[in-house]
Amino acid sequence: MKKVMGKLLSAMLILTLVFTSASVAFADSSETGAGEMKAKVSSVQTEDAADTAAISQDVEKQVKAAAVEKAATTKAVGNLSYITMTTGNETPSAVTFGYTAADMVNSSKAGIAKRIYLPAKGTFVMAVGNASQSTTSIQYGLYRDAQLSSTVGSLSSSRGTTTSWTIKVPAAGYYYMGVSSYSYSGADTSVVGSVAAAYVNGTDRTIYNKKQIAVGQKDAQTNYFKFKAVRNGYLKVQSSEGYDKVTLCNSKKKALSNAVSTNYSPTFGVKKGKTYYVKVAAGYNSDGAYALKVTNSTISEKSGKKKSRAVLLKKKRTKKGTIVAGEKRTDWYKFRVTKRKTVRLTMKGATNDELKVAIYKGNRRVGRSTLGYYSKSITLRSVGKLSKGTYYIKVYRGTKKSSGWYSLRWK
Repeated sequence: MKKVMGKLLSAMLILTLVFTSASVAFADSSETGAGEMKAKVSSVQTEDAADTAAISQDVEKQVKAAAVEKAATTKAVGNLSYITMTTGNETPSAVTFGYTAADMVNSSKAGIAKRIYLPAKGTFVMAVGNASQSTTSIQYGLYRDAQLSSTVGSLSSSRGTTTSWTIKVPAAGYYYMGVSSYSYSGADTSVVGSVAAAYVNGTDRTIYNKKQIAVGQKDAQTNYFKFKAVRNGYLKVQSSEGYDKVTLCNSKKKALSNAVSTNYSPTFGVKKGKTYYVKVAAGYNSDGAYALKVTNSTISEKSGKKKSRAVLLKKKRTKKGTIVAGEKRTDWYKFRVTKRKTVRLTMKGATNDELKVAIYKGNRRVGRSTLGYYSKSITLRSVGKLSKGTYYIKVYRGTKKSSGWYSLRWK
């Protein structure tokens, strides 16, 4: 599953934003002109990619590795078992099995079947290591009957190889996990090997802050994961599958945001105590599962809700704020220039869409830029010197479905 990580922006995006006024203002992305101003947009860096890679897990590879670990020289066991993966961090334990010639005499199909109950839809991942001592292939998989004739999903492993298979579990119910050998010659056969298996729940469920889960999913699938915000601030969603799409919904599953690729670790502004649903739309996944983790972080905010109540932002000090999902929100700050000087304002943060920042001198807007979901920070810088006076900063959502967090600092 790590193969889908690292698909973040590969280079720094530098946008040259110009406007036609004199040297009193900041870059304005809506205007073109003489080219005196610049706004620098820093793209999302690899920290998020590393975080996501750290929580990623490839169930199929883990199960296959577990099967390889066990020496394929065991005596006949006649027993099979599997492990249920719940957090995405467990490593499946290998379960060994063995057959003797007596088990396989003159039979086109003979083996072991174990009746198991799977509590919900999801995926069942199996791997078999077939020893070189075997005289035939091993067939393995998930079945609906003890005779291993009604197949949900199966694969064969030839002698001296290890193979794995991800099987879609359509619904809760009793199934049979089975291994068998095939012999059509009528001769005695002998099979020995090791097997490992894991079941991964694929249903909707409640998720908790910083608690990773594994989601069983092979074909295209959409899940709604319930989450209750534990603090005022923002919610960041990470997944080991970078091409899945995430949408934040309210308690009635109505979308509060647009759909954003998990590749960008989409971030939403949330309120403590409110219930949300994290909608994940996933495409085909040959691995059979993905890891999901949400992080609810605190933002302590003090901002003005209108220009007349703008909060003072002192030089070289930082103010943080949140644009909450589903709310019409505008935050106001102000700063004072006591003498003519060059000024630089930096905005950092994260969003699911766009957060905008605009700077005013009186009623005249002198600069504007956008922090996008692909951005880490933006910087507005005056090329000339600003005149003495009070300037106002307005932070607002770029679209009605934008939310996230931000910080402001000037010098």
